[in-house]
Amino acid sequence: MRVKIFFGALGILALLYTTGAWADPLKIGFVDLDRALRELPEAQVGAATLNKQIEAKQKEIEAKRQQIDAFQKELEKDFPKLNNAQRQEREAQLQSMIISLQQFQRQAQDGLNYQRNQILKNLQDQLVKVVSNIGRAGHYTVILNDKSVLYVNGAIDITPQVVAAMTDKANGKGVGAAK
Repeated sequence: MRVKIFFGALGILALLYTTGAWADPLKIGFVDLDRALRELPEAQVGAATLNKQIEAKQKEIEAKRQQIDAFQKELEKDFPKLNNAQRQEREAQLQSMIISLQQFQRQAQDGLNYQRNQILKNLQDQLVKVVSNIGRAGHYTVILNDKSVLYVNGAIDITPQVVAAMTDKANGKGVGAAK
C-alpha cells in the first residue's frame, strides 16, 4: 500500500514538474528518522535516563523475588511441622506475594513504556518541525522518510543536516537554516 502511495505521489510530482507548475527545479530530500533519533543527543540523554529507571525497577523486582524465595524456602522447611490451616495460610501468603510481584512488574513496564513513548513523541514532534524548517529554507519540493522509500541515493540524504539542526536547537543556536 505504501509503495503505491509513494509511486502515486512521485507520479504527481513528476507530472507537475513537467508541466512547469514549479519555477524551481524538483528538489527531493531524504531523512532516516531512526538514524536521526539514534544520533540526537536528546535521544541519547532520554535513553540513558530511561535505562537508569529500568535498572532501578529491576533491582526492586529482584529484591521482591528474593523475599519470595526466602519465604518459599522457609515454608518448605516448616511444611512438615505445620497443621493444615497453617499450611493453607502460608501458601496463600506466598501466592499473594507472587501476584503482588507480577502486578508490580506490569505497572513498572507500563510506566517505562509510557515514558519511552513520551520521549519518542517529543523528539519526533521536534524532528517534524526541524524537517519542515529545513524544507522551506532549502526550497525542497518533498522530503521523504525511510518508511516510504524503497531506494535512497545517498546524495539526497539530509539526515546529518536534520541532526545538526536539532543539536543546534538543543544548544540554543536556532533551527532551520540550511547548511
